[in-house]
Amino acid sequence: MFNLNPRFAELGLEFSSQVKPTPLTQAPKLVHLDSELLAAIGLNALSEQDLCDLLSARSSVMDYPALAAVYMGHQFGHAVPRLGDGRALLIAEHEFAGKTWELQLKGAGKTPYSRGGDGRAVLRSTIREYLASHALDKLGVPTTQALAMLSSQDEVYREKVESAAVVLRVAPSFLRFGNFEYFAKQKKPAELEKLVRFVCCNYFTEIDLSSNNYVLYFLERVIQLTAEMVAYWQSIGFVHGVMNTDNMSILGLTLDYGPYAFMDNYNPQQIFNHSDSEGRYTYVNQPNIAWWNLYRLAEALVVLHPNADELEQILAKYAEYYNQKYVQLMGAKLGLEEFTIDDLPFLDELLQIMQAEKIDWTYFWRKLSYGASGRSQLSLDYPSLQLENWFNKLDAFYQCDTVSEQQRQKQMLAVNPAITLRSHLVQYAIDRAEYGNYSEIERLFKALSHPFDELAEFSNYYHIAPDWSEHIVLSCSS
Repeated sequence: MFNLNPRFAELGLEFSSQVKPTPLTQAPKLVHLDSELLAAIGLNALSEQDLCDLLSARSSVMDYPALAAVYMGHQFGHAVPRLGDGRALLIAEHEFAGKTWELQLKGAGKTPYSRGGDGRAVLRSTIREYLASHALDKLGVPTTQALAMLSSQDEVYREKVESAAVVLRVAPSFLRFGNFEYFAKQKKPAELEKLVRFVCCNYFTEIDLSSNNYVLYFLERVIQLTAEMVAYWQSIGFVHGVMNTDNMSILGLTLDYGPYAFMDNYNPQQIFNHSDSEGRYTYVNQPNIAWWNLYRLAEALVVLHPNADELEQILAKYAEYYNQKYVQLMGAKLGLEEFTIDDLPFLDELLQIMQAEKIDWTYFWRKLSYGASGRSQLSLDYPSLQLENWFNKLDAFYQCDTVSEQQRQKQMLAVNPAITLRSHLVQYAIDRAEYGNYSEIERLFKALSHPFDELAEFSNYYHIAPDWSEHIVLSCSS
């Protein structure tokens, strides 16, 4: 069933601790399963009962010791020298079709890195992560994925008594910037070098480890992947909410869904995480925070590559990688084949209008994709002379394009989703699930599986967000 390929496990106990998951015993129930993902990683021989037993820790993957990784992190800009997987356990490294997948339980109980916590996840946070990772994957955004979700009646204590739940996460690797920072901070260059080489050997195979500059090549690849990931976030209006360095994937995958949000009305300064009192992790700051985090990674790598000037030169490439991807993505959203960095003032003008008029991000781009009819609807929803003038400028751009209106509409509908996982949608699913009704999770999952299609059965998902949704503020336990 499992074809184990224990690569991370074989790095040794300097990198992780062996921990047995703590079973959930009170009415564990498999709430949802991504059967498509299960087949894609070659585990469709697992039954629902097998998965229920695995997620509840009533069974384990034979011959694989569950592991909690150790790392540090810069949290809200401040270094915390020792963190680690406080409620996540790597339970298998499974190889299928030439690719190895790490399977990780989130909410599996205490570890040496729980820092006084119970190591559990609550139902609401588990639903949010399960649906969000699916949503971003179907939108084409690099992300960790979620294979299955389990509820229980085991009690955990947050602001109130809640029920414990577990999500089974899947990714090529769950390594973070913080893993590398940790060994630099601990003054363990041999372990740091081993980790860098591990990533190059298994994920960045194009890097020649015999080169004196392999650390530079490693850093540049991480910079590129990170820049492109954040550009994707900006294009869909996604706000991560807690971009600490321990939440940044070394492979440029969206990792650790806590107080995230998809913007409703365009407000780049809106704070969604109530712990983020200074607005460090708002939408507008995400590109710069990603660079700041990469700088912390580069500082760690000085241990292996002492020429700081050369590391700085590589860091300077971040803007190029980010701008290139951002321009490409936003040009496609606008329906413009010829859109360059010099045209960004035109986009910025639109963003200023959207903020001033409180225009719904997802709704606007979807309606814009329908050409004249969509713009007419937008004019009714948001009567604004500035917006009408901007539409006229957009027409001037279109007149210079060689693409037909029909082809442009087709291309725009393929990149401007009809649905994103807005806060009010996921909150409705959570509210019902807390009373034992999981039907809305299934319904949302199906709609999010086809974000660029407008299906009649999900028509209520495609509207402007209600006014009350903008007041939903989340915490790191969300």
